[in-house]
Amino acid sequence: MKKQFPFFLSLLLLAFLSCGQKSTTNNSPARAPAIQYTGGKTYTINCDANKSNTYTLYLPTNYDTTKTFPVIYFFDPHGKGNLPIEKYKSLSDSLGIILVGSNATKNGMQWPEVSSVANQLFADTKQKLKINQHKIFTSGFSGGARIASNLALQDNNIAGVISCSAGLPAQPSQINNNLIFVGIAGKEDMNLTEIYDAGEALKNSELKHLITYFDGPHEWPPVETMSEAIQFCLTLTLSFGEGTSIDKKIIETEKQQKQFYSEAFVKNEFNWWKNEFKNLEQKILKSNGDEKFMNIRLKNFLSLAAFSYSNSVINNNRLHEADKFLRIYKLVDPKNSEHAYLRTKYFMLMNNTAEAEKALNEAAALGFSDAERLRTETLFITLQNTEAYKKITGQ
Repeated sequence: MKKQFPFFLSLLLLAFLSCGQKSTTNNSPARAPAIQYTGGKTYTINCDANKSNTYTLYLPTNYDTTKTFPVIYFFDPHGKGNLPIEKYKSLSDSLGIILVGSNATKNGMQWPEVSSVANQLFADTKQKLKINQHKIFTSGFSGGARIASNLALQDNNIAGVISCSAGLPAQPSQINNNLIFVGIAGKEDMNLTEIYDAGEALKNSELKHLITYFDGPHEWPPVETMSEAIQFCLTLTLSFGEGTSIDKKIIETEKQQKQFYSEAFVKNEFNWWKNEFKNLEQKILKSNGDEKFMNIRLKNFLSLAAFSYSNSVINNNRLHEADKFLRIYKLVDPKNSEHAYLRTKYFMLMNNTAEAEKALNEAAALGFSDAERLRTETLFITLQNTEAYKKITGQ
């Protein structure tokens, strides 16, 4: 069992489908003109070097081609570059900064591909926009934060990184001291301990850094929090260190409990989980302050862990293990459509089309909307004429 835990950790760092978000806008970005870009507008642009590599662009209202402007590149874990752009475009106007959101980088991609796509993005924007080469920043959420941080480590032209819900990818001694690091996490975020650990690691380093938390779950931070982070990167006038703090004892307890739960996924049967999860929900109701937030984070951790285990055993055709993990997943996160989608795959591998159709109906009812993912799943060919399949793919 101990041999399985490091494997689980590696899965945990890559698996973020259980943290999906929906765009806050229904507005479709305008296609970019061939030559001139106007401030105060949102564009979708194809990289000249690779037309399939697209990005969402927003220019501040004071954009002027006779001047240069800071830029921040956003990386969303699901390749929804318009999501952070729409969320933060008011900051572009108030702070005078160009916002770029990658639509071509997402969870599950291998690093050489990510690096290539990002470098095409950097080259394209450098050619088309008036960028201040001394104020180039990256930012990402969850798996996108890992992309943003690793790009900052490999490119000395990047002045700073705003990492939301993911910690440092290297030890401070391995990082250029000129790099600015901002770590952000919601107090209900199962990845908060990563941001906490980053703050601890940076306390005795020369790296300019800010660690801050907000009241919320695993998601892109509020506008006010991102504004503070961007202003810190632009001016460095705020105090270094922690904007808010978390009790160290709470963090240690949380880490121990995560370890315990990770091992329990392998050892304990479903009935044990029913009792344990009921106890955890009771703790959430009865606790308050940092302890309450910790218990909420543990609940959210169980969702991500259940997804990781379920996805792994299904992809490796270990179907005798899948049913337990899928039942745990539905228990701890019943409103997440992902457990129903994975159960659809499970039943198709079991050659049970009738149950697979029921599971896909449940996924659609819970809001599953990733049409591209559904279309590219070869297991689902025989489900193409079902109502759920047509609803999700828009047929």
